[in-house]
Amino acid sequence: MDKGETLSQVLDIVAASTGMPRDRLHPGSAIDQDLRIAGEDVTDLAEALSAQYGEWVWSWPWQRFARLDEGLSPLWPLMLVCQLVTWPVRRRFSYPSPYERLELGHIANVIGKGEWVDP
Repeated sequence: MDKGETLSQVLDIVAASTGMPRDRLHPGSAIDQDLRIAGEDVTDLAEALSAQYGEWVWSWPWQRFARLDEGLSPLWPLMLVCQLVTWPVRRRFSYPSPYERLELGHIANVIGKGEWVDP
């Protein structure tokens, strides 16, 4: 399977497992920072990828790239206040992700190589 075909399949799998429109996805889309895939959605994505490419997908270090648990942080009220206070300066209402970027293009690259490589 060539690199472009693998990437296309990964984009299709992500679209199907998350319900996102396929045209919103591109190789540079990161699962946490851009697509907001977290918690049970990460499990669903890993399950869909493993169904297509094998159980070895479960051994990837998913915890480095997205929040795996469900629910809100106990610090969410403090984070909300911080967001409200700093919003006029930052011009956006979000906080930086503490996770590394795992882009869909890298997922396709890992699948093509057949082994995990760091981004």
